[in-house]
Amino acid sequence: MQAAAYQGLWSKSALFQSMDSRQLAQVGGLMQLRKLDAGQLLFTEGDPCTGFFVVLEGQIRLYRTSPKIGGQSTLSIVGAGFSFAEAAVFSGDIFPASAEALEPSLLAHFPKDLFLGLLREDPDLCLKVLESLAAWHHRLTFQVQQLSGNDSAGRLRRWIEEAAKSGSEGAFRLKVSKKILAAQLGMAPETLSRLLRQLKEQGVIELTGALIRLL
Repeated sequence: MQAAAYQGLWSKSALFQSMDSRQLAQVGGLMQLRKLDAGQLLFTEGDPCTGFFVVLEGQIRLYRTSPKIGGQSTLSIVGAGFSFAEAAVFSGDIFPASAEALEPSLLAHFPKDLFLGLLREDPDLCLKVLESLAAWHHRLTFQVQQLSGNDSAGRLRRWIEEAAKSGSEGAFRLKVSKKILAAQLGMAPETLSRLLRQLKEQGVIELTGALIRLL
């Protein structure tokens, strides 16, 4: 019942893109719901891997601690319809990063042992997962190439353009701090603030607190 209610979201995750309805039903039978409050940790770097997750509602920040700088390095902000921790399921026994809810969030959890057992029993399903992972890898490689070809200003403009698509009339609200967003875009917080001011002065965006409108 839970899997069916949210299938429109979790089945859109890249890991399931190549599966047919029968295979989705198999995987959906493993799903468990997890609720998190804002600021609540889902797991910590080094914890035993229990499975992978798909965000149904809310946002999850993935980060690693950095002893050299005495702080945290944000790896990704995961929103609704996207999955995370798949690599830990296939490549190791621990989570290589920490996961924290940035706002009240609802997650679909697919337990590691049950999911791997399903793959061992069904070679066709295993091939579908490999097919999806390969396609996902190609898309990520393309995105990295695009990002590496842009300077800080280009990365910010591309991010704003993508975020504006999900808002009303090109307007959206920042759901993370500027420090976290800067880390996600690979720049210093001071650089992000300076570039946002420049875009505002150039008439590219309207900026009111956390509200951004692409003009």
